Amino acid sequence: MIQQVLDETDLAILRAMQEDCRLTTKELASKIHLSTTPTFERLRRLERQGFIHKYVAVLDAEKLERGFVVFCNISMKQINKQIAQDFQEEVEKWNEVSECYNVSGNCDYMMKVFVSSMAKYQQFIVEKVGALDYVARIQSIFVMDTLKLTYGIPV
Repeated sequence: MIQQVLDETDLAILRAMQEDCRLTTKELASKIHLSTTPTFERLRRLERQGFIHKYVAVLDAEKLERGFVVFCNISMKQINKQIAQDFQEEVEKWNEVSECYNVSGNCDYMMKVFVSSMAKYQQFIVEKVGALDYVARIQSIFVMDTLKLTYGIPV
């Protein structure tokens, strides 16, 4: 399928949906100054073309007792296709990890970890990350305060 170039109305839809994906079609149409039928058709096209992957709820980490946030940088002893695949499969099992990136620089991977306490983080490191033979080094960066947190992509 050929993707078309996004116009300003498409971008307005994406911005509005990132801000509040529970908008009804009527509310969205009002926000972007378009009638409901073309708004609905554009939104469905953006979904079909993969600009919108899914709709999610943003949860409160503190209320869920997961407010201890750590960026965990992991360096491998060696890296190859099989190790990378094995590591990805392990990470997908870890509920504590909300994001994981293969990065360049001083480490191979960077994960964002949500747990309830330092003790729970230590348990996560010892029982899960540290249990992997191919992990050489783990560097932890503890979040003291969040200055900016957005869930969208600038459009």
